Amino acid sequence: MTKTAHPTFWPALLSARDEAPGARTFRFASPERFAFTPGQFLMFHFADDPKTWRAYSLCSSPHAAREYFEVTVGMVGPFSERLGGLAPHAEGGLVVRGPFGKWIYDGSAPHAVLVAGGTGLSPFRAMCLLNGEMGLARKITLCCSAKTPEGLLYRAEYDGWRMNGIDVKEKITQPGAASNWTGEIGRWTAASVFAAANDAAAVYYLCGPNKMVQELRDGLQRIGITPENIRTEKWGDYTELF
Repeated sequence: MTKTAHPTFWPALLSARDEAPGARTFRFASPERFAFTPGQFLMFHFADDPKTWRAYSLCSSPHAAREYFEVTVGMVGPFSERLGGLAPHAEGGLVVRGPFGKWIYDGSAPHAVLVAGGTGLSPFRAMCLLNGEMGLARKITLCCSAKTPEGLLYRAEYDGWRMNGIDVKEKITQPGAASNWTGEIGRWTAASVFAAANDAAAVYYLCGPNKMVQELRDGLQRIGITPENIRTEKWGDYTELF
């Protein structure tokens, strides 16, 4: 069996925006015939430092992939700081390879429950955009959290996702920091995720810091969700973001 080739390319930065405190979204020009499935990721490095790679999930619409792609990055170290220093349309020496990954959502699951911590929400944005733009008659329940309302990634898009039939449920974990918050408080647990989904047959996608993902997976299995219906993507420890 022939292995799938993963192209290497040198994208130009088109724009960047602050998504939340400590997180920024970068938009890059796509190479020719670029395509991806929500849930996939790209590997980034700089040409003068080929041993330092970082993996970032694609968070933009797959329908826009021929024109551009986006990644949301937790600005937590030297690599992300260097990304933040790139100037739009200027040579920055950035090298990208991919996309990679089999942890994907293609719209085939009748009910997908997406549970995110920190920048773990980024691949779920691509999933929500795919579902809405294709008009899929598939149910999505999205459970996300942040320390404060301002820390909720893509918060300005939630109403649009809801209009497309996505059940968005957000929580904050530090209520003392938000005097005007009237929503739910606390971290997502297996019990609260299951209560939000109310569906033992759903496919549960978990993405975020390793400890969070492990605890949710173990808890959902104890509740009775089959391992085949729990799909996990573990990231670095970005607990300061949620």
